[in-house]
Amino acid sequence: MLSARQLDVMRGGRTIVAGADFHVDAGAALLIHGANGSGKSSLIATLAGLLPPAAGSVSWRGVDVREHPARFRHDLAWLGHADGFNGELTVDENLRFAALLGASMAYRSECDVLERAGVRPLLHTRLNRLSQGQRRRVALARLVLSARRLWLLDEPTDAIDESGARWFAECVDAHLHEGGTLVATTHRPLPVDAARTRHLHLERGAA
Repeated sequence: MLSARQLDVMRGGRTIVAGADFHVDAGAALLIHGANGSGKSSLIATLAGLLPPAAGSVSWRGVDVREHPARFRHDLAWLGHADGFNGELTVDENLRFAALLGASMAYRSECDVLERAGVRPLLHTRLNRLSQGQRRRVALARLVLSARRLWLLDEPTDAIDESGARWFAECVDAHLHEGGTLVATTHRPLPVDAARTRHLHLERGAA
């Protein structure tokens, strides 16, 4: 479903990821590991179309994402280090705004997801009053509710506790079993189905 072919990523005028080459099928996950500065975040931002590749290509469902960006964005759910919320709005208002932007919430029980994420009691609380961990839980709940086929995530469980990480691992397993695709950077173990998961290890300073 998602393929990278001889993908080079540059930052600050030098190549930090060289010749990345992989394919991730529907129902499968790729976890990207590496030390700080190895290019994990830059690589996944390039896969999401937020950074242009220095060389090579990214394809989704067999089509170069630069040729049909609208189709790619329709299937894509992206979560970076920033949660992408309006801090003056409540949790509920932020989720409603996400739904208006096209992040459909129809195929799952919203109340169940919010309850299991531990954020349902916070629905009427402004985001700027939440802790970093609570904000991340809300962001992950929004992701789970999105109904997108491809999840590209940069350190998704950063700032949340072990119970939150376990809940999200269950969500990842459900996403994969439903035919979704996941690519994520991670520095902490994400206990997902090993049979469905591959790993890519980046070395610092490709060139």
